[in-house]
Amino acid sequence: MEKIRSGQLKKFSTIPKLIFGIGLAATTWPADSRAEGATSNVVGWSTNGSAVYARLRVQVTNAPPNPQFPVTPKSDNGGATPDQPSYVTNMVFDHFLPGSLNNLVWTNFIARTNGRDTTIWSVRSHSLNWPATPPVAVWNTNCLIWGMKGATALSPCWEVESGIGQVPVTALTRRHGYTRGHGMGPDGFNTNFAGKRVWFVTTNNTVVQETVARDVVRTRGGGGNRDYTILLFSHDLPSSIEPLRAVAATDLSAKYRLWSTAPQPLFKTEQAGHVSPEVPGWMLNTWKAGDSGSPDMLPLPNELVFYMGRSTSGPSPEMQADMDQLCELEGLDSKRYQLQWVDLSGYPTY
Repeated sequence: MEKIRSGQLKKFSTIPKLIFGIGLAATTWPADSRAEGATSNVVGWSTNGSAVYARLRVQVTNAPPNPQFPVTPKSDNGGATPDQPSYVTNMVFDHFLPGSLNNLVWTNFIARTNGRDTTIWSVRSHSLNWPATPPVAVWNTNCLIWGMKGATALSPCWEVESGIGQVPVTALTRRHGYTRGHGMGPDGFNTNFAGKRVWFVTTNNTVVQETVARDVVRTRGGGGNRDYTILLFSHDLPSSIEPLRAVAATDLSAKYRLWSTAPQPLFKTEQAGHVSPEVPGWMLNTWKAGDSGSPDMLPLPNELVFYMGRSTSGPSPEMQADMDQLCELEGLDSKRYQLQWVDLSGYPTY
């Protein structure tokens, strides 16, 4: 971890800070007149890629666990001074470097949290004679994702779900929906889901019904080292439904480092109708049976970007090739239905 001087850093004093401690260094510090009576103070700064940490001087307040082996701090001249308190250093996340993708995502996430919650739908239920009639679904306008581009790509319900919200479908083009591959039948192109209905919801709470024409299933056991099902819809989704743009997971990992000691917002939906931003205080269980294939999304400013499914494969050239072949099997021009890739090349690589 590289040490940097505080004068080199632009502090974001207006941003609320979460405490992400790296842990206490195995060092004791002698007490001095400046630290007496204080619990901690900043003694330096460090960076690890895009994350910047304050190095705090912290007084040890707990008693030694074994009195036979007491902690004996050392004075400046190396002599033992058991009558003085012991100090250690702790590094705590402070902010991200300006210009980094981590900083862009984090600062915009903070800006969205005031008065928001994680509930996607204020109402989501099957109608009395579902699936013959569409489900009832109404957006929660206080949700973290409300108003973000691509939110309408999230389907509240489809006919093949094993339980409401399970095995969800996400629109990746106006003709293609994504869900998990495992448990969806044999690998390959087929019409097993032909005629099955998928529903989406516009921002004014109009339920849009689409029908599956054919699909392709990919599982890791099928030899392609992939896990997804791509559904081809019988008609184009209307302009009121915005498919998610995409980024390859490998490209994302190079630009958006995930630190266990720093906040790392990633929006993940789950079957009960919530979104977890994966930030302490907001985290939810997104790994339940039935959550597989739920979209994992990068929250750019006012936009959700798809990078993989829950335990399932993300967008790739192989996925696009499957989409193209589905179109060709239905006599469609595949060039009209391409994944829209987000360019992250302008951000530093870490």
